[in-house]
Amino acid sequence: MFLKIVFMGTPALAVPSLEILRSQHDIVLAVTQPDKPAGRGHKLLPPPVKEYALAHGIPVAQPEKARDESFVAQLREVQPDAIAVVAYGQILPRAILDLPLENYANGGCVNLHFSLLPRWRGAAPVQYAVWQGDTVTGVTTQWMAEKLDAGDVILQREVAISPEETAAELFEKLTPLGAQTLAETMQLMQEGKAPRTPQNEADATYAPTLKKEETQIDWSQSAQQIANHVLAFNPRPTAQCVWNEAPLKIHRARALEQTTPQPSGTILETKGSLLVASTDGVLQLVEVQPPGKPRMGALDWARGARLEIGQKLG
Repeated sequence: MFLKIVFMGTPALAVPSLEILRSQHDIVLAVTQPDKPAGRGHKLLPPPVKEYALAHGIPVAQPEKARDESFVAQLREVQPDAIAVVAYGQILPRAILDLPLENYANGGCVNLHFSLLPRWRGAAPVQYAVWQGDTVTGVTTQWMAEKLDAGDVILQREVAISPEETAAELFEKLTPLGAQTLAETMQLMQEGKAPRTPQNEADATYAPTLKKEETQIDWSQSAQQIANHVLAFNPRPTAQCVWNEAPLKIHRARALEQTTPQPSGTILETKGSLLVASTDGVLQLVEVQPPGKPRMGALDWARGARLEIGQKLG
């Protein structure tokens, strides 16, 4: 038996989930955010989920607001057994959450979240896991509730966060794992065996959308905190500091087990490696990007910028 599934998602990381569900069930509709202007010409670009859906003959809907009555009516017309949500980008109203139950007793609205809920509810769980120095994270499928990421847990799968792993690299591990976990969840739903494990509200932490002002490196933090910050903001919005009154993006850095009496932000070494003082030790800059230039090795930049020991990054 195939489930009739409405898939709701927007970015590239949602596409593997759509792909695996399409191979096992009937995707009756793909719902994604409206096309957005991008680039210098502000040309409207479709979300990756829309591109995949159209390439595989899946009907697409792009409502401005998911709670619009006309859109809810459209969902009701396709009579889904289940709704699968992966990084869609809008809060769903009760009318949508309850809709699959009108057609299928075992049905429901299921969300794939890229953390081990209730830790890191919100829009940036992968980045926060790296930023806060977590050593383990994972994926969760949950029965959706009207409260953000607070629904009962169905399945969870863990992965280790490797030292010096960027958020981008962690996403690469979590995306296929999440897709497989969502497929397993749909199989359990089909069999009427999908569990409902309530989350412990006391353990909940939150990962709100990253803000541009949070990209600025605080040199008064420890070397490890700064390194985590850099790794978490890779590839975007990218951590940065100030050099010669211009922003210098920092793509990779690592904390070293060294100490120095120099003030935070002071350049300590520019030859074998580019070292900067932090409040408790030493940070090695590995990959940087000056304005108008591509990403480059920190030492290459230091030579070109004629960086000297004793100068300070702001």
